[in-house]
Amino acid sequence: MINWLTRLLKTPKTQIGFLLTLIFITAFFNNPSLKAIFVFTLSIGSTLLFDLLFLKIRRVKSFFLSASLVTGSIIGLLTSPLANWYIPIAIGAFAMFSKNFIRFGNRHVFNPTAFGLLVGTLILATPVSWWAVSWQQFTTQNLEFIIYFLIFLSPAFVSMVKMKRYRITLSFLIVYALLAQFLNLNSSILNFIADPTTLFFATVMLPEPMTTPNNHVKQILFGIFVGLLAIFVSSPILNSKFLIIDSVDPLVLSLLLGNLVFYKLR
Repeated sequence: MINWLTRLLKTPKTQIGFLLTLIFITAFFNNPSLKAIFVFTLSIGSTLLFDLLFLKIRRVKSFFLSASLVTGSIIGLLTSPLANWYIPIAIGAFAMFSKNFIRFGNRHVFNPTAFGLLVGTLILATPVSWWAVSWQQFTTQNLEFIIYFLIFLSPAFVSMVKMKRYRITLSFLIVYALLAQFLNLNSSILNFIADPTTLFFATVMLPEPMTTPNNHVKQILFGIFVGLLAIFVSSPILNSKFLIIDSVDPLVLSLLLGNLVFYKLR
């Protein structure tokens, strides 16, 4: 039992799940809310329950659902604490449906978290909140916030170093920031890269290993493609013509389109 637990704690997904919980705790300290705990708990419970149910339907042998834990944690961090109780449950169900049934061969096509959040936006009119990460700002004037920010960045070590997905993250951030600067969407490249929403997306959601390429060159191309697409999707001209795009988070939509385009290139 101890050996099994030790091996489990050494797996990257379990580590990210633990670190995401720490991020939630820092967000709670910054803005205490019992509803936030409720939504976070429902999100994790929903993904675990529906993943287990769908695995039973598929007759897949049970295993520790570390991926579901990560998905539920992210949904809890990005779903507004003010959302109705059924919202995180439904988003978790959508995410696990994608993971279990939108698949070709042995791998699912879409990032489950992004899929759940997109469907939640379109069907439940619940936009992505980013509430638990958007407040994170690095400052040297407050030790407490330095610690919070280091915790906020901690999943990046797992995804970029242990999972070796740093090529995806870096190529995305470079292209995303440079193109935004070129189009005058932001006055500072550094500020654009350091934006906590962008950082969380680039280090936690974007490099998910099951829906991104393993080949090093393809990883760079994937990051570049999603970065270009994110800027394009967020274009005011495009949004004025397609109102449905205006309601969808550009980072989430770009990630899903990247998953689809690069599915055969993994």
